[in-house]
Amino acid sequence: MKNRVEKNLKSMLAVAVLSGLSISASEAAAVYLTPASQTASLSSGSVTLELYMDFSGAGEQTVGGGIDLDFQGAISMGTFTPTSYFSNTADPFFTGHGTVDADNDYEIHFGNFAGLSGVNKLGDITVNLLGIGIANVNMAINTYYGDFYSTSSQLQNVVLSGAQINVVPVPAAVWLFGSALGLMGAVRRRSMA
Repeated sequence: MKNRVEKNLKSMLAVAVLSGLSISASEAAAVYLTPASQTASLSSGSVTLELYMDFSGAGEQTVGGGIDLDFQGAISMGTFTPTSYFSNTADPFFTGHGTVDADNDYEIHFGNFAGLSGVNKLGDITVNLLGIGIANVNMAINTYYGDFYSTSSQLQNVVLSGAQINVVPVPAAVWLFGSALGLMGAVRRRSMA
């Protein structure tokens, strides 16, 4: 059923183009990660980013599209936990996520032929921290699910905004505190003996 819905969407868009309908860019919409920038300790192991869609300024509702997440630096994809909006409001036959149709590391696609609009949280993305340094989560349009279109078959201009993570070593204060506790334990054992 999912493949049939996907094929129907692609067929609708192809018919619109072939029949000479004008598909022009409309007002901007956005798909973005928040926080856009953060610092995290390598010892935490992971960070969580929130994925949002904002089609409040798009002029028309969207039927959807797909994005790819690309992880650069010492990070990797952990998990994607969809919100109820993603799972229940978007069409379950068109909406999903994973690596099968990913151009980069991970893809997320969502839509509904009846239209989606407004500012809505799509889910939480957990990113694994693998080493220190600056890491980026970039977004691009997924070639399998394609661009975003309005309910009237107009191409929508969607701004994609990723996130930057500055992964730092364990703070020196933690090492000093751990050393002090160890020293206090050793002194206590000697005094009790």
